[in-house]
Amino acid sequence: MKFWFLMSALAISVLPLSASDPFATGPLGKPLVERIDPQIHDEVDPTELQWCYSMGQISLTYESGEVGAPKVGLRITDPRGRKIGYDPRTHKGWQELPLAQGFLDCAENEDSGELRRCAGHIEICGPVSGTYKLEVLPTQSGKYSINVSGRSHETWDELGLHSTASQVEVKSEIRKKAPAILLLRYSRETGAQIGLNLTDQRAARWETVRTKSLGLGSVTTTKGTVRSSQ
Repeated sequence: MKFWFLMSALAISVLPLSASDPFATGPLGKPLVERIDPQIHDEVDPTELQWCYSMGQISLTYESGEVGAPKVGLRITDPRGRKIGYDPRTHKGWQELPLAQGFLDCAENEDSGELRRCAGHIEICGPVSGTYKLEVLPTQSGKYSINVSGRSHETWDELGLHSTASQVEVKSEIRKKAPAILLLRYSRETGAQIGLNLTDQRAARWETVRTKSLGLGSVTTTKGTVRSSQ
């Protein structure tokens, strides 16, 4: 069962801003140094749903593992300062992106109709390249997980249609009910991979990343995991 807490919006026209990139990485995705990317991303926003998927996509799933709605919310700020997400503490939602949506997907007991475990979903169609800020907004202390997948724009060559997909998951714990902040790097460029960093790098540990090819054209998928506790 899906519960929609955010609605898709029409295209928003904004001036492109420079984006920071704290993701200079070494082997296994470990950050080497924080730096500011001087490049100005002048990518256009999507205006029609039927075309935006060819421009790329970011999909996030978050949950806290308990029965019922997640005990954490998620607010995402894109490189241009626009927000999407939901804060369960204040019941406030944001949707400032051109084509995006958020909802809760809950399993339901067929006999009693009671809700079981729920997961929150946020999907951004045609996202711009740059660094996204993810704020985990907890209603109580406890564990949570976030799974992020990103897909590049589609390109054609003599071999056909190509895009690149990658996926990363973070499993962590809120101990003081304070919001946690993660940084997500995304690029529309084919061949680019998403990167997800906890702001507290002392606790972060990246596991082995593996790449495999999938059918339906040439699609490369990369998976990785980072675990931490706060």
